[in-house]
Amino acid sequence: MNNASIELDLVELLTAIHSNMNQRILAASKTVAKNVFRDLYDGKALPFMDISSPDLGDVSCDLALDHTQFVGTLNFSQFRNALVSHMQQIAITLQEKKELSVFTDEETDDIIFYLPGVIEDGGTMNVLVTGIEQRSAGNMTVRLMFLDPKKLSIRAN
Repeated sequence: MNNASIELDLVELLTAIHSNMNQRILAASKTVAKNVFRDLYDGKALPFMDISSPDLGDVSCDLALDHTQFVGTLNFSQFRNALVSHMQQIAITLQEKKELSVFTDEETDDIIFYLPGVIEDGGTMNVLVTGIEQRSAGNMTVRLMFLDPKKLSIRAN
């Protein structure tokens, strides 16, 4: 995070994101979830969660969506399927206490949790991840991002 930022434990942050994503979208009625999707799709940042800590202060988090790299035309069902897959990857990682796969932008300190939700539709793959942007202390954006699968390299172990 940048020099004006509040440092947060990444496991705790990801746990809070997972919980709020489930409550706000996946457990919500279809009507509510579709409305959230439409707002996110249209580029709106929605109030998402607040994090409070006696040591760290308060952080207000918005939720946003970057679908510019989505291959094809994104609809609610595809978004929901990708989000379910992504939340499953996060849940497994947290439950099994696996090491987090995290990418950090050295200039902005933005973070991407690489726990991809992968969907396939007619032979076309799409990958959803969660990123964190913090441009000022006390304000953070949780950004769901579709990554162009052609720009990702997959290696066998």
